[in-house]
Amino acid sequence: MSAAARGESAGNGGREKAGPDPKLTRAAIVDTAIGLADEAGVEALSMRRIADRMGVGAMSLYRHVPNKDALLAEMTDEVARRNPYPVPEPDWTWRDRVRVAADIDWRLYQQHPWVLFTFAVPRYNFGPHSLVCLAWLVEGFAELTDDPREATRMSLAVWSYIAGIALQQVSAAMLAKREGEHEDTSAFDALLEGTPRWPTPAGLAPLAGTGRGDLLDPVQLLRTGLTALCDGFAANR
Repeated sequence: MSAAARGESAGNGGREKAGPDPKLTRAAIVDTAIGLADEAGVEALSMRRIADRMGVGAMSLYRHVPNKDALLAEMTDEVARRNPYPVPEPDWTWRDRVRVAADIDWRLYQQHPWVLFTFAVPRYNFGPHSLVCLAWLVEGFAELTDDPREATRMSLAVWSYIAGIALQQVSAAMLAKREGEHEDTSAFDALLEGTPRWPTPAGLAPLAGTGRGDLLDPVQLLRTGLTALCDGFAANR
């Protein structure tokens, strides 16, 4: 060993200087962040918590991800990548595409509730994989219109309806985790059960005491609403 090399080794306490952790990659950081967001929501997500989960220093994350906004955008698109729309069957119609997209998106929102919020923020949504999914729906609506802007509006309306129904369920589940911040039943549930909390409006009087049944079932609401939405699309052609 040369004198210079011996001096460098001695200056490092006889140890070689550690290089970057080969396991610390952008993909690993995004995956860890998704797991944390699934557990506690994006509001509890921080670079420090991600670093602690990975067993590294927080500053080392910034070699791979510049900031939390960039991380949220990558997380959102990674979730879209993991839940792609399939190659359409030859006999599928545009309605089949809507049905399949609804099934996939509904499962996605149950697995990753925080995505409902990041999809709603312009700087996080419409990554490359989300755009592929949008194009998939737009291509289906080409059966109804040769105007790509109209086909896109239809596609976005479908996405918005799915997200809206999912948000109701996800919000209720999130509130249920916070003791004292929720009620077991809503005032509408009480009306349906015949124990209204307030005077019943005339338009809802026929429902009073009839029972909840499947009236507020989110999956039933999803199917009913999408059918009506699609019937409206078809009627306007």
